[in-house]
Amino acid sequence: MKVSSRARQTMLIFAAILALAAGYPRYAYAQAYPSKQIKMIVPFPAGGSTDIMARLIAAEMSKTLGQIVVVDNRGGASGAIGADAVAKSAPDGYTFCYCTTGALAILPFIDSKLPYNPTRDLAPVTHVINQNFVIVARNDLPANNINELIALARKSQLTFGSPGSLTPSHLTGELFKAAAGLQLLHVPYKGDQLAIIDLLGGRLDLMFQPAVVVKSQIDAGKMKAIAISSLTRLPSMPNLPTIAEAGYPGFETHNFNAIFVPAGTPPAIIARLQAEAVAALKAPAVAERINADGLIAIGSTPQQLAESLGLEAEVWAKVIRATGSARD
Repeated sequence: MKVSSRARQTMLIFAAILALAAGYPRYAYAQAYPSKQIKMIVPFPAGGSTDIMARLIAAEMSKTLGQIVVVDNRGGASGAIGADAVAKSAPDGYTFCYCTTGALAILPFIDSKLPYNPTRDLAPVTHVINQNFVIVARNDLPANNINELIALARKSQLTFGSPGSLTPSHLTGELFKAAAGLQLLHVPYKGDQLAIIDLLGGRLDLMFQPAVVVKSQIDAGKMKAIAISSLTRLPSMPNLPTIAEAGYPGFETHNFNAIFVPAGTPPAIIARLQAEAVAALKAPAVAERINADGLIAIGSTPQQLAESLGLEAEVWAKVIRATGSARD
């Protein structure tokens, strides 16, 4: 059947309208987002180092998103309770997690009953910051650098404390033990502060703690810093050598903070959250706090975060297996 040029033109216009209509719901949804309050779940109690940074990020994102980002603390089970709450939330962009290493790259290897799978149930948004670990010692320990510490540890039994077992802090100590061929005695505590009290009191020799947790004590001269687990020195602690440069090239551990949403969240929403979170990192108040606390800002793409999580899982899995704590 022969179709006139006018009819053909009409058909093409109609087809174009249908194509636009098919794509409209997704476009309209992305344009309308966010239309209500957003919940940031922090899987730790209020007042801790992770919570403080999460609240700074949430406050900045609230300004640019045009909706309040409310922090909801869901502490417990090394971050698993909060991560699971996000994994089971609606994938609409109104609930996301400010998660850390434990819930994403450690617990999957030590808890066979973990109610969520990080790679299946959560979608990456952006890698926010890294909290690197400082080796800190009691002031009267007769060692002031890595070499002196190792020599001392080979002559006498030294202890190191951490907030619980199989946490990033504990596993950093285990990784250092393996790298240096040492036999350090691990002492688990119920929280950072109890361990710090014993270190300050001379009842504990060492800790592997995030810089943000111990920097004020170091600056006040209440404990001494030996080295840090970042690959490069921190601008806020320029005189503190890295473990890598002290003779262990490639040594690096950190507790990463990252934003994840429920799997199935629309890509346009993920892109919006990623852009706003990265912008928040550059806000003067946030950037100043990051530098002062000895943190490292990242601000990755979702794909880069997914790759980082895979590498983190590989590192911690090896350490966990070495401690004999991996699940069957």
